[in-house]
Amino acid sequence: MQISEPAEYVILGLLKGKSMHGYEMFQQFQSGALGQIVHIEMSQLYAFLKKLERMTYIEADLEPQGMRPPRKIFHLTEEGQSTFLHWLTLPVEKPRDIRILFLVKLYFVQLYLPAQTLYLIEQQIQACAHFLEHLEAKHFTITDQANDEAFFNHVVLRSRIHQTHSLLEWLHELQNELAIPH
Repeated sequence: MQISEPAEYVILGLLKGKSMHGYEMFQQFQSGALGQIVHIEMSQLYAFLKKLERMTYIEADLEPQGMRPPRKIFHLTEEGQSTFLHWLTLPVEKPRDIRILFLVKLYFVQLYLPAQTLYLIEQQIQACAHFLEHLEAKHFTITDQANDEAFFNHVVLRSRIHQTHSLLEWLHELQNELAIPH
């Protein structure tokens, strides 16, 4: 079993800041900047919490609530913190993951490791540049067949190349904005 959803990393990131119960985490998703990046339903949140507990990345203590049933207060384990911090400073592999995973990483790097922000962006620029090289090399291997599938493959590849160019431009802008003291 491994982490497979961006929301699971968000949960680890929230718990790195402080221990909290499920509904409090849900409110963080709904009301903050993270809610613009990752959408989650309450039932999904509780399923992810159970999964992360089974993986021993988080643990829960029971907090009495008077006449109501006790609630679980979750916190990161050492393993969970180590896993989260390792993930946090690695670039995403595919440009399509920038829209969610990279933005989650950027949010938490700014919060917990601000000195690493430019490093993360530089690593992401390198990863995107490498991916672009890979795409452009494929572009030259497309055959000159005049059939519909070859044409469509060409269109999809050009689209991915243009998207990656745009992402690189945006990452360079972000890098420049953060390098200038405010």
